[in-house]
Amino acid sequence: MSTGQSTGQIHDLGYKRYVGTRSSVGTRWTVIMRHQIATAWKGWWRFKLWLISAMMATAIAAGFLYLASGKLFRMMSGMGGQVIKFADGILPLSTLWYCKVGFIVSLTIGATLVAGDVGSGAFTFYFARSVRPRDYVLGKLAGIGVLVALIMLAGPVLLAGLRLGLSDDLDQLIALLPIVYKALAIGLCGTLIYTAVPLGFSSLFTNKWLALGLWAAYYLVLGSMAAGLGFLTRSPSVSALDLPSALQAVSFALFDLHLNGPRDTTSLGPALASILGHAAIAIGLVFWRVRAAQQAGVGGSS
Repeated sequence: MSTGQSTGQIHDLGYKRYVGTRSSVGTRWTVIMRHQIATAWKGWWRFKLWLISAMMATAIAAGFLYLASGKLFRMMSGMGGQVIKFADGILPLSTLWYCKVGFIVSLTIGATLVAGDVGSGAFTFYFARSVRPRDYVLGKLAGIGVLVALIMLAGPVLLAGLRLGLSDDLDQLIALLPIVYKALAIGLCGTLIYTAVPLGFSSLFTNKWLALGLWAAYYLVLGSMAAGLGFLTRSPSVSALDLPSALQAVSFALFDLHLNGPRDTTSLGPALASILGHAAIAIGLVFWRVRAAQQAGVGGSS
C-alpha cells in the first residue's frame, strides 16, 4: 500500500475586500460633524426644547414687528423731521433673547464636549481610525455651529425677511435691503460666540462638570461684572469682555440704535475684537488639547 504525502490546503472562507466608495482624507471632519449633529438631536432637553424656545422668541418678536410696522408707531427723530419706524429697532433688541437660548444650548452641548471625550477615552476611538486633530476640531466646530446657527442666525434672518415684507412700498423695500446682511452679521457673530467659546472651556479640564462650571461662571459672573464695571467707568473695552454685551453692541452699531444702559457702553470695534479674540483663543485651546491627547500615545496620524 502506497502512502501519499499530505498537502496543506487553504480554503476561501468568504472574505471579500471592500469595494465600496472610499471617502477622501479631506472629508473625515464631515463624519464627525454628522455624528455630532445626530448625537445632539437625540432626546429633547439637549437641543430640541431650546430650538422651540428660540422659535417662540422669534414668533413673539415677529408679532411685535407686525404691530410696530403700522403708522401709529412712526416717531419723529431730530430737528430735520426724519421718520423712523419703531419696527426697525426690534431686530437688534431681540439679540439678548437669542443670547439666553444660545447660552443654554452651550451648556447642554458645547461646554462639556472635549472634556467628556477625554474622560471617556473617546480619543482612542478617533485616533485609532487615523483622525487628525484638525479633523476633530473642524468636525466638532462645524457640528455645533450648525445647531447654534439654527438659533442665533436663523432667527435674525427670519425677522429681517419679515421686516422687508412689511415695507410700505418698493422704495422702502429697497432702502431696507441692507438689514439682511446686518442680520447675517449679527447671527454669524452669535454663532461664533456660542460655538467656539464654550468648546474652548470644555478643553481646559478632563472633568466635564468642572468645564461646565467654569464656562457658566465666566459667562454669568465675570461677564456681568465686566458689563457693570464698563458702565461705571464708561470703558468700551471692559464692557466688551461680556459676550452678550459685545454681541448687542454689534447689533446696535449696525442698526444705529442707542440706549442708555449697562450693555450699551461698548462700541463696534472693541465688541468685534472681543468676539474674535475669544473665539480664536478658544479654538487654539481645543486644538492644543486634542494635539496633546494624540501625542500622549493614543495613536493616530499627523
